Amino acid sequence: MSGEYAVLLRKRALSALKWARRACSEGDYDMCVLVAEYAAQLYLKSVLYRVLGEEVCGHNVRVLFGLLAAALMEHGVENLAGEVAGYMRRHRRELVELSDAHTRAVYGLVEYGEKEAKLLLKNSGASTRKA
Repeated sequence: MSGEYAVLLRKRALSALKWARRACSEGDYDMCVLVAEYAAQLYLKSVLYRVLGEEVCGHNVRVLFGLLAAALMEHGVENLAGEVAGYMRRHRRELVELSDAHTRAVYGLVEYGEKEAKLLLKNSGASTRKA
């Protein structure tokens, strides 16, 4: 596989982010956060593929960010690794919630509200820009 796989993952991530925004605008907040989490996950995997040249298994956004920081450090890009690590520290709570969003949106006992959905959507979009 060439860089085409990373491009495909990025395209899917940006499409998912678009659908998450649409779900949010239509008041479907559970679907919004479900798809927003998926968008962040796909985008991080596209960046990891570009850095490592291989697919990465896993679905937890925080773990994927950690892998990205470690991969950047390993490849001698300490400044970018530090930026990713700093982002993770500053947004720890939001990233925890985003990582849990998939399970909670599908199996949770309580629905997401507009405020929570918009916050997670914002952080999902920020994840696609930060990576």
